[in-house]
Formats: sequence, structure tokens, C-alpha cells
Amino acid sequence: MTDHSLRTESDRRRLMSFIEHVDLSKPRKVSISETRNKRSEAQNRLLWMWNGLIQTHLRESFGQLASSEEWHEILVAKLWPAEVRRVELPDGAAFKVGRAKTRKFTTVQMTTYLELLDAYCAEHLQLLLPHPDDLMMAIYGERRRTAA
Repeated sequence: MTDHSLRTESDRRRLMSFIEHVDLSKPRKVSISETRNKRSEAQNRLLWMWNGLIQTHLRESFGQLASSEEWHEILVAKLWPAEVRRVELPDGAAFKVGRAKTRKFTTVQMTTYLELLDAYCAEHLQLLLPHPDDLMMAIYGERRRTAA
């Protein structure tokens, strides 16, 4: 099996040429699917740097004691829509379960979440999160750099 990525007209022409020269003496199957890139390493590093700063800020400024992982769970549940459902145990105890998992986010979804988190912290927590140039460049590329 051969995988080809399509991003440009040149890629499309290359793939069409490939298809034109496929040996048809045997049946072939062709599939085209959208590429969904998982969140980037830079996005993950920025997220966890911010989660640590949020944890420290909430402890020092408001006396809130929770780990950065717990604040992550809380803020993802608050800022990102997810299907929450009720689960009942045989003894009648009921719980709500479900939240979005950032590890399953695409790069676009993660960028949106990071922007929501940044805005929420500034507006509601009185916390301006840092934007390290190397991570911002890795996440946004030239688009962000020229827009700033």
C-alpha cells in the first residue's frame, strides 16, 4: 500500500500521474481521507507549562489547593464542550461522566483550546499567561508572527 499526502496542486498532479500508471492487471482499492494531525509537541509543552502556572497562581492568589492535573481536568470540562452522561450503579448511586480529552485533539482543536484557556485566565483568573516565542512560532508559524 502506498500513502500520498495532498496539500498542493503539485501533490494532486503527482498523485494523478501515479494513478495513471498503476498496473490494472490486479484489482486496486483507492481511499482518500482527511488527515487529522494530533496536537503538536509544542502545543502540549505550552499547555502543561500553563497548567503549572495556573495551579501556582490559584494557590498563591486564592488559596485553592489542587494539582495542575486537577486544574487541567476542571478547565477542559469548563471550556470545551463534551458529552456528559449519567451512569448509575446497581446500588442507585449516580455519577456524571465524560469530558473532552486534549490528548485526542487535532492541532486545530488544540490551538482553539489554548486560545480559550488564555482568554479565560486573563478575564476570570487575573492571570496573564506567557507566550514564549519558540512555542508560539512552533504552534502558529508565520501566520501568528506576522499578525502580531
